[in-house]
Amino acid sequence: MTRNGYEIVRCRACTLLYVSPTPSDAELAAHYQQASYFEGDAGQGYRNYAEMEKALLPHFQRRLHFLAARLNGPGSLLDFGCASGYFLELAQHAGWQVTGVELSAQMAQRAAQRVAAGGGRVFTSLDALGEAKFDAITLWEVIEHLPHPLETLAALAAHLRPGGMLLLSTPNTAHWQAQRKPDAWVGYRPPSHLLFFTPPTLERMLATASLTQVTIMPVSPRPPLPDWVERATTTMQTQLADGSARPWWFWLYLWRTVRLAGMGWQRLAHPGDDIYTTLEASAVKPP
Repeated sequence: MTRNGYEIVRCRACTLLYVSPTPSDAELAAHYQQASYFEGDAGQGYRNYAEMEKALLPHFQRRLHFLAARLNGPGSLLDFGCASGYFLELAQHAGWQVTGVELSAQMAQRAAQRVAAGGGRVFTSLDALGEAKFDAITLWEVIEHLPHPLETLAALAAHLRPGGMLLLSTPNTAHWQAQRKPDAWVGYRPPSHLLFFTPPTLERMLATASLTQVTIMPVSPRPPLPDWVERATTTMQTQLADGSARPWWFWLYLWRTVRLAGMGWQRLAHPGDDIYTTLEASAVKPP
């Protein structure tokens, strides 16, 4: 499979899909330093990352509740790939002591401004953390961008306290659209995305990084819908997701009704399909 001039191949040993050859570290650093990545480049990055905060809020709140429940309350947290620091800010308000790492210097500066008053810190590399240890480390839609994922996961695990938890999210390449309509699957977008995970390949990678109690949690169901419904609702979905449209009750009711009908039809027509667009995974550093 070829996307944007890059070959996507499958590992014969573990079945992971990945970009080959991998862009150099210098090429990737330049790619993420572009101002357009977070504001304007919808094909490779984001049309406007700031406008996504309304859509991200319920996911971030749910994830913070999950971490606090598993770790018996807030503690110290590192968000790797923290972007503009929205999750860090929410975590700080929830009682966490927060630190972020963000490759983009522009976004790292924004993140630092959001959390500095509460004692939060943001760096542009893992090396700047020194020997710091954390109760929780998060990577939201980050692992698929990493050119050296095992090396990075091992480095992150070294910053976890024994019994600490790593929690991440990534697109689910087992999703029916990635399998049956790959040209339409937004997850296939190198060089931004270099790795394409399914539940087994993600679980295997976390276990290989010497993390234990690995749990894979598929979230965000999106069943296949008739093409005319997809076309009719694409604009509404986009505007609701980025916060540019208000979620009027009628449209939300209509969209939820259509989704439920689509899920029912999908279960009958394609019972073997995976309908979840996103994988969340948790893992623990052994004592």
